[in-house]
Amino acid sequence: MKRLLWVNSILFLSSMSIVAQENWKLMKDEDGIKVYTKHESGSDYKAFKAEMTLTCKIENIIRVLRNSQNNDDWIVNCKGVKLLKEENNDQYFYIETTLPFPFKNRDMVYHFQYIETDSGQVRVTVTGMPDFIQPKEGIVRLAKANGYWLLSSIGSEKTFITYQMHVEPGGLIPAWLANPFIVNVPFSTFKELRKIVRK
Repeated sequence: MKRLLWVNSILFLSSMSIVAQENWKLMKDEDGIKVYTKHESGSDYKAFKAEMTLTCKIENIIRVLRNSQNNDDWIVNCKGVKLLKEENNDQYFYIETTLPFPFKNRDMVYHFQYIETDSGQVRVTVTGMPDFIQPKEGIVRLAKANGYWLLSSIGSEKTFITYQMHVEPGGLIPAWLANPFIVNVPFSTFKELRKIVRK
């Protein structure tokens, strides 16, 4: 009995630890889109997570994500996208992000890896590769960018989307200025993605 209680206590504490690590705070719930933020360990810059449901199959969303020719139509503040390399389920995109004056634009090469899980979900990991190409004059390379898209089928005609990212912008952008604006990034991106998927 003591051993059972000890095991249950460990499991309870472990589950509480996982909940504490998540610690997401809902910042916006509008137009079918929920956006959360949280403090990222070891960083002054917050991470975001967005969720929404689209009436379409997972394949439709994957098709949009993989198509570099229209990515700048729905990724917010995107000045341009270029597909640098593609191998099976791996893609490497160069993306330049516009910032308002007096800040310089940011850029990064993002490694997209498409993974189908045992449960039928599709997880698209997004990893920033700051050393993949040489820095460009007049543009600040992001220090770090990591996240994922998680696509889950709801029945046969709907997909639940989770989009999570944490970015270190590099340069001289204070966290107190950047953090309040990160909610708009996934919210606007989701709205534009929804338009593209419905076309």
